[in-house]
Amino acid sequence: MNPPMRLRFLSLVLTLAVLLVAWKSDLPAEDGPGPNVLVLHSYAPDYSWTRELHDGIVSVLQAPEVRGRYRVEYMDAKHQSSPAYLDQLLRLYREKYTGSRFDGVILTDDHALDLVARYRDELFPQTPIVACGINDISSIPANAGDMNIIIESVAHLETLGAALKQNPGTDTIFVMIDSTLTGQTILRDLLQQTHAVASRVEVVPAMSREELVEFARQRVPGELIYLLVYFQDAAGQVFTAEEIPQAIAASSPVPVYVAWDFQLNSGVVGGCVTSAFGHGRKAAQTLVDRLAGKNPPATYSKLQGVNRHTYDYGALQRFAIPMSGLPEDAVILNRPLSYFEVHRSAILSALVVIAILGVIIALLIQNVLKQRKINLGNAEIMDLNREMIETQTELLSTLGDVIETRSHDTANHVRRVAAYSALLGEKYGLSTEDIALLKAAAPMHDIGKIGIPDAILNKPGKLTAAEFEKIKHHTVIGQRILHTSDRKLMSSARAIALQHHERWDGTGYPCGLKGEEISLLARICALADVYDALSLGRVYKAAWPREKVLRFIREERGGMFDPRIVDLFFENLDELEGIKFRLSDPAGQKEEESISGPVHCPMREA
Repeated sequence: MNPPMRLRFLSLVLTLAVLLVAWKSDLPAEDGPGPNVLVLHSYAPDYSWTRELHDGIVSVLQAPEVRGRYRVEYMDAKHQSSPAYLDQLLRLYREKYTGSRFDGVILTDDHALDLVARYRDELFPQTPIVACGINDISSIPANAGDMNIIIESVAHLETLGAALKQNPGTDTIFVMIDSTLTGQTILRDLLQQTHAVASRVEVVPAMSREELVEFARQRVPGELIYLLVYFQDAAGQVFTAEEIPQAIAASSPVPVYVAWDFQLNSGVVGGCVTSAFGHGRKAAQTLVDRLAGKNPPATYSKLQGVNRHTYDYGALQRFAIPMSGLPEDAVILNRPLSYFEVHRSAILSALVVIAILGVIIALLIQNVLKQRKINLGNAEIMDLNREMIETQTELLSTLGDVIETRSHDTANHVRRVAAYSALLGEKYGLSTEDIALLKAAAPMHDIGKIGIPDAILNKPGKLTAAEFEKIKHHTVIGQRILHTSDRKLMSSARAIALQHHERWDGTGYPCGLKGEEISLLARICALADVYDALSLGRVYKAAWPREKVLRFIREERGGMFDPRIVDLFFENLDELEGIKFRLSDPAGQKEEESISGPVHCPMREA
């Protein structure tokens, strides 16, 4: 390449480089990664207090606005705390972290605070440090320097005051606490807080696990137990956080109150407990604030939201402690779901049905008001009445279609049942008016299924005895839904909904009616419904062969069905089967309508 060409090439490269830099400078700068944090726990993750503290810390560090990175160390000081072990741990941390750079360090509980306070300049020089779960202000080392400390302020007096209010007549509160250094620190704090009730407080001396359980078993009315930390008994046996609360609560005939959330869900009543999650969350937020240039307090104590009244529903019920005795903002654990929460779907479905019926009633009222203003002999009134009846009939038929669709049956099922019923009613000798009522009311025979859970209604296999008992309720539910009017149409539909599963021999449900005690309309509709259901497939069975269906109906003459109606059925079988053919389900009717692709206006379809 000759010199002029080389100069032109270099000039082009420089121009491109300048343009690239200028383009890059116009782009929005991406946020860098969040702070790099070391989390040092005093205890191992098998301790639920530590797990909750950790979850609280992580909830802040992993928030989208923080996006922090973190490493975790566990000192396991509950099981290992000898000087030799701590020396080995210190050598390990020196090896791992000397020369490492963290943006901040979070310490949990006193052992981690003591270790880092002594060796901070060596391990984490000039690094912001926050410690949480610290027993009390006197536990803060003199060389803590500029650390931010979150004190574990236990609400002893508030818990005991609530316990005395919830259990009037209490004479003695027995305090159970171990003899470890942590336990004695907590005990001093308890005695300082509870001067007002000191005459009722009695501290139980350190015992073995077996002695503690026996002591709890011997409590009598007028006494309570306030269980504090018990990680090591008098025999030197070490326990998890849950073991002693479970053992004491199971043995004690009197309420057991506690001070920390990790003691809950063990059979204890509860109290104004301290939240480990809240401590961890506050520690992480304090570090984030400090890294953002804010100036959080050096010491936090009696934090709002860290201590909260929390009680176990089962324990409250066991000791007959009324909800009225709890603070207004108390949290109730393990409360059973309300009736509405359990049956929400069925209740909302029933409300939809009631709303539809309300529209019908509104139409009736509107019609009555119009009738009062117009001459009863006017032809317009006759047309209006006819339109109203047709509207009611169409609405009831449509509602029947909705019920059958919900149980994965086709809309034509209710139309066939109505047609069969009308034919059998005509052959029985019913009046024209009664035949019209029967045909209009028959589609509502299964309206009560709106209140049956989908899991039962659409179960493909055989129902269990308990499930069958539940599905029987659709007769009563239907009667209640239709109990909104005494007009002939509603009255007829109500009778059919309630009685279409009664049997001629008196073994049906829900009332066990027998013979002519059963409404004639319901007896006719029952045979029509069974004939159609057996002849065609359902979600829980395949269609029966014609001969098997006819044999079943013949065998149930005088059992399930009115003998006269059975005779009329066979005398007019050809007409009934003609109806079945005429109103048969088109192929693919049960398939759901596709909602993929663009929507098309049905008014413009060819």
